[in-house]
Amino acid sequence: MPWKNVTPMEEKHQFITLAQSGRFTISELCESFEISRKTGHKWLNRYAEDGFEGLLDKSRAPKSVPLRTEEHIERLIVSERRKHSTWGGKKIHKILQTQHDIESPPAISTINSILKRNGLVKDRRRRGGVFKVERGSLTEPEHPNHVMAVDFKGWFKTQDGERFDPLTITDLYSRYILKAQGLPQATTRWTQQAFSALFKREGLPEIIRVDNGAPFASVGPGGLSRLSVWWIWLGIEVQFTRPGCPQDNGSHERMHRTMKAECCKPPSKNRRAQQLRIDRWRKEFNQVRPHEALDQRVPAEVYQASSNRMDEQIKPDLYGPGTRTKRVSQSGHISLEGYSCHVGDAFAGAEVSIEEIKTTGIVNIQYANVKLGSFEVAPNARLRATAYDERWDKKTCDPNKENV
Repeated sequence: MPWKNVTPMEEKHQFITLAQSGRFTISELCESFEISRKTGHKWLNRYAEDGFEGLLDKSRAPKSVPLRTEEHIERLIVSERRKHSTWGGKKIHKILQTQHDIESPPAISTINSILKRNGLVKDRRRRGGVFKVERGSLTEPEHPNHVMAVDFKGWFKTQDGERFDPLTITDLYSRYILKAQGLPQATTRWTQQAFSALFKREGLPEIIRVDNGAPFASVGPGGLSRLSVWWIWLGIEVQFTRPGCPQDNGSHERMHRTMKAECCKPPSKNRRAQQLRIDRWRKEFNQVRPHEALDQRVPAEVYQASSNRMDEQIKPDLYGPGTRTKRVSQSGHISLEGYSCHVGDAFAGAEVSIEEIKTTGIVNIQYANVKLGSFEVAPNARLRATAYDERWDKKTCDPNKENV
């Protein structure tokens, strides 16, 4: 015969029934039921006050919470999160102070707890093996307009089926988004037009950081494209991230993730509506959204336009005195001693420096501080491109070198 299971409530009923019979003392019953005298008297008192319903388990939560967040503040926290789906406790804490004039907002941990309690936070599983990667020779920005990050956020289609390619440009020091514009096509022509308008309005940066994709880079000599050759001609240094390492441009990629979540997913009905949506988001990102890397200041408080204004009429000094140069033809060739060598279509019209080694007949070619490769002065000469990790030189040609 199986043992009979007795629930805690049934035991309480039995205890009360036996206690009311008068046949046992409270001490005897407590010893028999293996409970303390305090618990026994508690059950009897609850039964006297509320009957058998008083024996039900009660909540252990405190009856009053003097430090509970006020209801209207909790509503503000929930409202800000719903308006900005990617904002966490740190940003909302700052917004409560600056936008809602709350002198002592709840702690950041309390705000995060409120978001979680209201189902506004999803737990994310951290990927294993993620660690900080050294950026090698990439320059850390030290002031506004020092390093500019550039990329195309992945294209998508608006609801009417039209392709939308957002070009994004940020100042890495201030995190200020200089441009977020959908171009008709992600080509050199449209991208250069967008940069020309930006440079005329905001001035020139010292360095532009890009990945190794078109239209910023190519598989040609030096990895340069027509666009990056134009940047260098303007006096801007171009730095490429390592292939397959998006973390080298981490803050810009993180901005892309925020942009996608807040104004691109789901897409708008057409290009015009999508661009208006991005423009509103960009203004909020620059002027309202606190940034942790800026001590919760907004990017507009840190950014300022460059004093280096764009003037395409001024020819930049890309080489030191005494450097021998050759102009590349419109077909991408240079001629030397009656022989021709194809340098690359990207350099059409540009001047490259040449250094001829007399003993070997090898000619080294460089554009500004970028090593392009070398060729031998002979019929059907072909340029041997410089290896990827050797294509950049920290300095321009040494004017003290003997050049022929």
